[in-house]
Amino acid sequence: MKPILIIATLVLPLAGCVSMQVIKATSISDKTVCIVDNPAVRVEFRDAYERQVQAKGYETKIVDTNVACPTTSTYTASYGFHWGVYLASAQLTIYRNGKEIGKATYHAPYASPEKHGRVEGKIEALVTQLLP
Repeated sequence: MKPILIIATLVLPLAGCVSMQVIKATSISDKTVCIVDNPAVRVEFRDAYERQVQAKGYETKIVDTNVACPTTSTYTASYGFHWGVYLASAQLTIYRNGKEIGKATYHAPYASPEKHGRVEGKIEALVTQLLP
């Protein structure tokens, strides 16, 4: 087998996999998480994120960037279109007194058949691993 064919055989199946990476937030002493509003992201994403944080037992507040809260979270998300709109990438970050203490990222390549489905389910999987 030629080297190029070997590389293609090993790499191409991996190109279509959805990936999630999570660093669990461990030092949250508050029961309130302030979610910093990101107007560049669909409000449906933010609302789903807020519901999932609440499902973990936390109270939430949607705030502007200038509001001081002991525990805050930021989020970003982008969408793609391939046989319909799908969540292409997302990042959820938790801060304690301004210091990053946890992060979850999601990435769905264009070629992934797993990219379609409920956005809330994808956020739930991230939040379940992210928050204690």
